[in-house]
Amino acid sequence: MQAAAKVEVIQSSSPALAKGATFAWAPMRAFGTGVPDPAITNEIAVDRLRTTTEAMLETRGYRLTEDPAEADLLVAYTVIMQPETGGKLKADGADCGLPFCPTAGDYRLDASQHTQGTLVLDLIERETGRLVWRATSKKRVTGKDVSEAKLTVLLRDMTKALPTQ
Repeated sequence: MQAAAKVEVIQSSSPALAKGATFAWAPMRAFGTGVPDPAITNEIAVDRLRTTTEAMLETRGYRLTEDPAEADLLVAYTVIMQPETGGKLKADGADCGLPFCPTAGDYRLDASQHTQGTLVLDLIERETGRLVWRATSKKRVTGKDVSEAKLTVLLRDMTKALPTQ
């Protein structure tokens, strides 16, 4: 079973961070770095990420506007994906009941590869261009993590700290 994503949020004070504030996507395109995994970084996943982000912001009381020039906040995100290799040292035939029974030749290294993904969601105060809120989520990812259900859970966790007053 995969571990839940670790979410970290930072924010500064801004009158734009309030229930009823409007948001639009920043004019710049979404940004990705690292080694893309085609099961995760594709047009379907990008569309799901965008629509799920909009839905979660609206759930928190923020309102979508199509014109960035009229928005209180601009939304942008970054996806970072890095391949990682992990390993576990395993002892073969360790049924002796003592901590160090196997000889040096009785150990093997089981290596595994996975993708470490980071999603950074930014809210930028349009009037000043200042970053006022950022949520970062890190976890091992697979193609299953871009399902609508998994993205909804992830973005709900990421946006639950948004001010709603």
